[in-house]
Amino acid sequence: MRRRPLTFLGLLAVLIAGCSGGGATGADRAAAKTSSTTAPVATPTGVTVTAREYGFDIPPELEGGVVRLTLQNDGKLKHEAVIVAVGDTPLARLKQDLTPIVKGEGKPTPGYVRFQGGVSLVPGGTSAASTLALPAGNYVMVCTLTDADSLDATAGPPPARAERFHYELGMAVPFAVKATNTAVVPATDGTILARDWSFEVPALAPGTRTFTFRNDGEQDHSLAVAEFADGIDPGAAKSAFDAFLAADAAGKTPPDDLPTPDDVAFAGPLSSAGRATFAVELKPNRTYVFACYMTDRTGGPRHATGKGMVAYATTPAG
Repeated sequence: MRRRPLTFLGLLAVLIAGCSGGGATGADRAAAKTSSTTAPVATPTGVTVTAREYGFDIPPELEGGVVRLTLQNDGKLKHEAVIVAVGDTPLARLKQDLTPIVKGEGKPTPGYVRFQGGVSLVPGGTSAASTLALPAGNYVMVCTLTDADSLDATAGPPPARAERFHYELGMAVPFAVKATNTAVVPATDGTILARDWSFEVPALAPGTRTFTFRNDGEQDHSLAVAEFADGIDPGAAKSAFDAFLAADAAGKTPPDDLPTPDDVAFAGPLSSAGRATFAVELKPNRTYVFACYMTDRTGGPRHATGKGMVAYATTPAG
């Protein structure tokens, strides 16, 4: 299993283990409607950011409100665009304060840091998008991946430079939001709610789906999604993931014969009241794992390993 970026905050694959609930799509669809059929409807601001080794091409000022952010990766390595609200804090201080968070060291999160979501794990030569909320303020776009995140699992130990976070190499670019639109987040196929410390997951259906990830908790949360292979039922998936979490908490290597889920999507990280959309391809008759690898803002263990913030969901056969 691969080491996770900030969004995953750790060494394990994106996963699941606790309870799953039922999320409904009605609130999303209602939010997308206006009270008047004649009044013009504001549309999200469209922003395309280009990533490369090692930098972002992004305007110094954006229109905020609801933003449709597209990350075009023109590099060869995987990159991501995580948006951090920083207030008046200097860039050098953010880089310093971000590293313990990315490493999942369990230290307190500085009060000025607020996560607004982004686009994660985009392979070189491809693009991905997310619709998210950006109030007026000062931000920094960062990539918390390393070169090692682009290496094949069988490639052997990466070179020393490959372990450096991309934001340390130049992928930390400030921008500001002054004007904001009045758009709403468009309707999606459902909402996955994060609370302190659980997920509420709607019923899943096979196909290409777009979901809203919303943080209704007071703590920062992220959403990592992974897929177990065909034939691994929910009970076997939970047993395997419990074993992975136990091994991780103990600093041990999990058994080689455990079924390992594949990463398929990520959303966030989001601070309290944040929301963002993400897309995922769901296969029939598969068990999916949902996990949060953030820590409490006062410090402590990662939510998946220390708070049990994991959930299952299984798609129907057809």
